[in-house]
Amino acid sequence: KFEFPINQADEDGESDHELPEELARLLEQESKEIQPNQEPVEVINLGTEDDVREVKIGASLEAKERK
Repeated sequence: KFEFPINQADEDGESDHELPEELARLLEQESKEIQPNQEPVEVINLGTEDDVREVKIGASLEAKERK
């Protein structure tokens, strides 16, 4: 038998307990909503008009990086 059962909390202590810093950080990170990448893109057809093969390239890339 346990000396201090879990269901009998010490009510003399603080009623407002703080989370450990690491746990609070993880909970905050978990609650953040994942947002899609908002980078503007340019659609380029690498195929022909009949055989369309489009690729999306980040519009923020410089022209020499797109090649």
